[in-house]
This record gives sequence, structure tokens and C-alpha cells, in this order.
Amino acid sequence: MLTRRLGRHRRVLAWCLGWLSVTSWLGGCASLESEKPTSRPVQTMWPAPPDPTRFKFVTVLRTISDIRAETEDESLMRALTGKNPSEEIVYEKPTALAARQGRVYVADPERSAVVVFDVPRRRVFRFGTREPNTVSRPNGIALDDEGKAYVLDTRRKTVMVFDGLGLFLRSVGKDQDFEKPVSVAVSRSGDRVYVVDRGSLNGSDHKVVVFDGDGKKLREMGPRGKREGEFNIPLDAAIAPDGSLAVLDAGNFRVQIFDSDGNFVRAFGSVGNGVGQFSRPRGLAMDDDGNIYVSDASFNNVQIFNPEGELLMAIGATDMRGAAGEYALVGPLAVDERGFLYVGDLFFRKVEVYQRMWRN
Repeated sequence: MLTRRLGRHRRVLAWCLGWLSVTSWLGGCASLESEKPTSRPVQTMWPAPPDPTRFKFVTVLRTISDIRAETEDESLMRALTGKNPSEEIVYEKPTALAARQGRVYVADPERSAVVVFDVPRRRVFRFGTREPNTVSRPNGIALDDEGKAYVLDTRRKTVMVFDGLGLFLRSVGKDQDFEKPVSVAVSRSGDRVYVVDRGSLNGSDHKVVVFDGDGKKLREMGPRGKREGEFNIPLDAAIAPDGSLAVLDAGNFRVQIFDSDGNFVRAFGSVGNGVGQFSRPRGLAMDDDGNIYVSDASFNNVQIFNPEGELLMAIGATDMRGAAGEYALVGPLAVDERGFLYVGDLFFRKVEVYQRMWRN
């Protein structure tokens, strides 16, 4: 027992010393997930050497112990019971992600809550669980520059807005506005809220609904179709610093870009298993340079495109080990203001963190 405990302390210390120089803003320790010995090495840099590193795997976020070292009480608990509560996975199904200023938000519909890894303060908390403003099925989340969290509740068919402490502020959208809402995006100022509605099975109601900051419905983008500005099973959206909107038009195997007024700008992508193509696209995110990240559940990777839609690189692959960059059901994505990439896998119940090592 003592040997096992000391071994863990050594791993945590080694990780902290290695990461401190590049991520001191996090203010805490997060343990690189220990994998069982395998005959194949785990890739932690993308692309693989000798190519210049563009993204480096940093850690995985699943438990409280991933953002801080073990306390004395937890060490005692481990010694007495062989278990440590801080090593229990804090979410069931990481359906959507958002990140800002060292906080990583995980929408967890299975536990009807939003889980927050507050890394600078080395703590994990939940919100959306306080009556009467509880969330039922949180399946989308977005943040504005003030740190307000916009949580899409697909059962209530509304967007619930919370402050940085998880206190409810207001709702955006009503049941009659949507058929099957699946994702939400918000402008940095909070003056535009976009709700992605994948629509009904055979209907034409595949759309993006646009609201102002006060919750007034402004317009709908769509309907179902293959032409510019039309959608077929849209699943996700993200907003660039200039206010332009990217929509993951999954059923058309493409990403569509619109300006801040909703005018079509361009599209990229096609169906297939080749470079820059999509098979089961599931998640979308944008960074501050306008680069676009798309996860694909068939390839189990994240493809990264420049603002013009040209493929830059890809991260990840299918592998049942579940080590760094290995996925079985890759899904939600987020990129924070420092360029850190967050990738969720629903099968392995993990959120991986990558550090971006380059700029456009």
C-alpha cells in the first residue's frame, strides 16, 4: 500500500515539474493518466517527431486528483480503505465542453448538471442543480467574455444562462422555437445567441435560431437542404472573434461559414475518408485565429482547418487503449483564449487537454 502511494506521489511530482514551465497559469497539478504497460509507445506530440510539434498532450481531466495533489486526509483514506474519493470520475457523459480563464465546463446530461474544473483554485464544482432552476438534459454550453455560461437544456428546450458562480440569471428561447435543439454558441459580448436545431426526421425544420442578448428572437437560418445557407442535421456551431459563425452541417458533411449578419460566406468539406473529408462529424470549435476544429466519430480524430477551410493537420486515432490521442467515440471540443484544445471522448469518459505550440 505504501509503495503504491509513494509511486503516485512521484508521478504527480514529475508531471507538475514538467508542466509548470508552460502552464503555470493553471496554478495546480494535474496527473498525466497512467496507462498500463503496452508494447506500443503513446504519442503525446502532434504531428509525430521529427516534424515540428504543433500540439502537445498535457493531461486528462476526469477526477479531482487530475487538478491537484492528494491531500493528507485522502492519503489516509487510501491507506485505510484502498480508495480515494478524489479519484472518482466526476461526470458520466461529457456531451459538451467550454473553457475560459482556467475553468473547464463539462455538460453532463446523465447527472443533470454542469461540472466545472476550476483549475486555478484546484477544485471541482457543479451547477444547475439548485431548485427551481435546475438543468434537466444539458447538451450544449458556451461562454461569453464576462464568464456567463449559456447552457442548452434539450429537455426543457431552452438556453439557461448562469453567472460565473453558477447562479441562474435568465432563459433564452422557448419550447415552440425549436424542434430538437442540440447545441448553442454565443458571441463574446453576449449580444447574439445561436441555437442549433437538428430538426425532425423528415421535416424541413433543420435550422439555426438567432436571439439577441435579451432573448428576443431575431431570425432563423436554414431550412433543410443542400444549397448555400441550408442545413441537413446541423449539430454544432462556434463563433470567431470577428463575429462570424461556423456551423457543422453534419448531414451535408461540411462546415458553413456566415458573417455576423447571417450571410453565407463559404463552405468546405465533403463525404469520404480522405484528407479534409468527413464521415461522422460530431463536434466543432474555433480558436482566436479563426482556425476551425472538427471531431469525427468515424475517424476518431480532430481535423484542424485554417479560416479558409484548408486542412492543417489532424490529432488522434481509433484505439481501444484509451491513451493520449486515442479515442473510441470522440465528440465535443473546446478551445480557450490561450489556445488550449479540449477533446471529449464519450466512450472512455475523458476530456483531454492539448497545448497549442504554434500560431498562424
